[in-house]
Amino acid sequence: MQRTPETTAAETGRRALLARRTSGRGDEDIVLTRARGSRVWDTAGREYIDCTSQAWSNNLGANDPRVVEAAIAQLREITHVRPVYSSPPLFELSAKLVEVAPAGLDRVSYSLHGSTAVETAMKVALCNRPDAQNILVLHDAYHGRSLATMAASWPHPRNRFGPVQPRFTRVPAPNPYRPRIGLDPESDSALCLDLLRDTIRKGVDGGVAAVMMEPVQGNGGHIEFPRTWYSGVRQVCDEENVLLILDEIQTGFGRLGSMWGAEHYNVAPDILVFGKAVGGGFPLAGVLVAEHIEDFAPGDDQLTFGEFPVSLAAGLATIRAIEDDDLCAQSRERGDHATRRLLEMQRRHPLIGDVRCPGLMVAIELVKDRTTKKPSPVAAREIARRSTERGVLFGESRYAGIGDIIKIKPPLDIEYQLLDRALDVLDDVIGELEEKNVC
Repeated sequence: MQRTPETTAAETGRRALLARRTSGRGDEDIVLTRARGSRVWDTAGREYIDCTSQAWSNNLGANDPRVVEAAIAQLREITHVRPVYSSPPLFELSAKLVEVAPAGLDRVSYSLHGSTAVETAMKVALCNRPDAQNILVLHDAYHGRSLATMAASWPHPRNRFGPVQPRFTRVPAPNPYRPRIGLDPESDSALCLDLLRDTIRKGVDGGVAAVMMEPVQGNGGHIEFPRTWYSGVRQVCDEENVLLILDEIQTGFGRLGSMWGAEHYNVAPDILVFGKAVGGGFPLAGVLVAEHIEDFAPGDDQLTFGEFPVSLAAGLATIRAIEDDDLCAQSRERGDHATRRLLEMQRRHPLIGDVRCPGLMVAIELVKDRTTKKPSPVAAREIARRSTERGVLFGESRYAGIGDIIKIKPPLDIEYQLLDRALDVLDDVIGELEEKNVC
């Protein structure tokens, strides 16, 4: 490659980054320059079908003109407002979010990142349960990687920050694909609910302020729990006077085929965390809280750029577009289509141990043997790498490629032709690995 000032600057810039991109499959060499809908392009002009929605954030598709125009219009007016003041998009988006929120959630607070939104939810919980010091999270949960939220996520392999992190206790959760020995999924769910109750009553010092969970565990294996788990957690929280926080950063805004996971599973949280897809590609996150939750005291919560007018305007345009395009229905329809195809692949490919949805939050778990269900992270990494080489971006599960999940979570309105092309590539690559016994 001929060296130009641009390539030299890129090399210098790459070396200057504090956090290196090290996925283990060569993604760090891809520099994206353009995106439209369900496709992205790199510096060489190569096109990829994006089945990651860029970290599950582009539910609406990349660079939707309605969102872009709303952001540009706001840019022309005012880009920054000190948080002691307000702006029209702050009021407009807040009214819209409360309108589309699950019943009973009537107030909203904003930040620019999911991890800080989770921290806000934690602060709300601790302020409303001042005699309690602990928050319970589930095994293999993922709630961010900031200093506070890292301790709430699955055990980080090199967490050096434990001495200064908040107090979390991890509790078991049911896994329908791998229920505990001798139990079916429903019995496993009942056992885990008993363990949750016992942990609240006897398992921690200092009392429990909240239980925090994802409706579907994303980075921790793409686990959808039995229905009894959702209603059971709510019941346990009510009985023990503990708040329930639903982390919907990945599941909100149509990904499951409904606007919220809370609606899909008919569970009412006290606090709901949202992020990713709400901004239509712009940084935006926040929390919705129930009517009975007390507000912060002055000075408890304020972020200089938390109410960034450009992101707020983009968020309002995004929610309106989700409604106008009926993206929840599109998510269900495309998710059903992808799931049918994957179930057909499963019949032909022993490497596919399990197929998971709902909506267009779709994944497969890869196993070396269907009887033992021994995971195959090697196959997951190789599938992701080979698919990238063929122009399809799939997601993996868990930090540093130690998981065995391939995620298929494109924009909710992905064209069927592109979705089928991506699934064809997946089918071919799995066949190649099985032929060569790469697992």
